[in-house]
Amino acid sequence: MQLFLILLSLLSSHITKVTGWAGCTRDRDRDYRTRENCTALGFSDVPAGFDPTTKVMLFTNNLFSSLSWSSFQIFTAIYEIDLSGNKIPQVTSSVTPILPTLSVLRLGSNRLTSLSDGSFTACPALTELYLDNNVLDSLSDHTFSGLSKLEILDLSSNRIKVLPELMLHPLPAIETLYLESNKIMVMPDDWFSKKEAVPYLFLSANPWACSCSLGYLRRYLDNYEFNVYTREGPIIQSDAESVVCHSPQCLKNKPVMTLEESDLCPPAPEPNPAGDSDKQTVHTDTVAPPHPTVRPSTEMTICAIRCGGVFCFWLCAGCLLLCVASVTFILVILVWLVGWCKRDYNLPNEAVARRGGGGEVVMLSTYSRREEKEGHEEE
Repeated sequence: MQLFLILLSLLSSHITKVTGWAGCTRDRDRDYRTRENCTALGFSDVPAGFDPTTKVMLFTNNLFSSLSWSSFQIFTAIYEIDLSGNKIPQVTSSVTPILPTLSVLRLGSNRLTSLSDGSFTACPALTELYLDNNVLDSLSDHTFSGLSKLEILDLSSNRIKVLPELMLHPLPAIETLYLESNKIMVMPDDWFSKKEAVPYLFLSANPWACSCSLGYLRRYLDNYEFNVYTREGPIIQSDAESVVCHSPQCLKNKPVMTLEESDLCPPAPEPNPAGDSDKQTVHTDTVAPPHPTVRPSTEMTICAIRCGGVFCFWLCAGCLLLCVASVTFILVILVWLVGWCKRDYNLPNEAVARRGGGGEVVMLSTYSRREEKEGHEEE
């Protein structure tokens, strides 16, 4: 019996999952950190009574409508906070580092629409920050100021349209950057100037506008092709060709890295000669319908230039072929005419030759002239 009790005590000492305060489950993560798992328990704030030495707090799928840094201040060694799947609309910045030990912050699937400058100064030791599946539409150069240790930044599945030119400057340690599934059209020049090689970069599912302004991204993909990845669930694979054009229409779905500089920035068409524009304007005003004329977009103009170039090439080739055929035909006709004239001219000569070499004709001509002279003398 005593042996059984000893074995039972040994087993119980190795059981990590126990029921914590207020229905939360107390256990340890894979790195053996103490953890309180309060997933989907309807909390709107951090309840009192938790062990201050807890390092991981999970409040996934609860009812938090705000993020109060001070609510977690009692956890003096806090390492990770997970507030995914709540209703937090904003993050308030702090003047002082309230949570200096916090390393991982998860705020995915909330209601964040924007982030102010220095939003995460309360936790300067962050190495992982997850902001995916929110409704963020804008960022600033200083949104992530103070996060010099940040290695992973997840901004996927938001509505970000513009990448601030200096956004990555406060992040010298960045290793993984998720930007897929946003509305980004252009990457600013020298955007990765502070750290050219980001080992894991996710850029797919964005409406990239393939124009002159995207030249920097194309060159970057050429140089760091093997740093660009895609992910589907837990599967991650290298795929630089996942970064494709969304516009113009003639380049849609083409991988950016396969394009040439001339594809992104074709030469401008030559201006019309002086006077042509005036004539064109008068003609347009004369025949234009009463409805407003819709001007073609730049993308349509680029495509028209390319298509027009192909058409002009084949038109010139056809004209050249037609000219060669015409010259050949004219030469054949000239050769035939020369042969025909030469043949008709030689026929009388040949006939005279057959009659005696032309002497008879000369004698008749001489005789007729003599008779005419004698007639004049008699008169």
